[in-house]
Amino acid sequence: MVKMATTATKFCLLAAAVLLLGSLAAAAPPPSVNVTVPAFVSFAVTRVNVSTTGSPNPFTISFTKADHFNKRAFRISVKAVAGSFTPPAGSSIPASNVSWSIVSAQNGTGYNGTLSSTAYTIVYQSVLEPSSGSVSLTWSLGAPGASGLRAGDHTLSLSWRLEAVVP
Repeated sequence: MVKMATTATKFCLLAAAVLLLGSLAAAAPPPSVNVTVPAFVSFAVTRVNVSTTGSPNPFTISFTKADHFNKRAFRISVKAVAGSFTPPAGSSIPASNVSWSIVSAQNGTGYNGTLSSTAYTIVYQSVLEPSSGSVSLTWSLGAPGASGLRAGDHTLSLSWRLEAVVP
């Protein structure tokens, strides 16, 4: 992790992936795919009254060697594991302060969204029977405010849902 200046606070979204490839008929082989997701995004907050862009920027999720999708699309969704960041002390920042906007999408469509801890939100859906694709996005942390907020690492884990779907 990058060492931060004492005036900056670092917020990290730690990524944990969950792979769910939809059920298929017994005669067909199950879908398979190689997926690359960055391990984390960090926000170096130097002013608590303005939004902060995450790093890396863009945050790119890619997939290759998608096989046996048989009239299905590949969907990527994300959900916060908890309702708020875990602070070093003091107040916590709600997960819903985190949003993303799509920079580009290849072989599919990217969707802007806001992080939720109660439901998965779609980030990307491929064309039918993709062989590869990617989505690049920019994360943003809404101004966390200063009330009770302490400097230090605030962390929030994410759960990624990867699935084969019939659009």
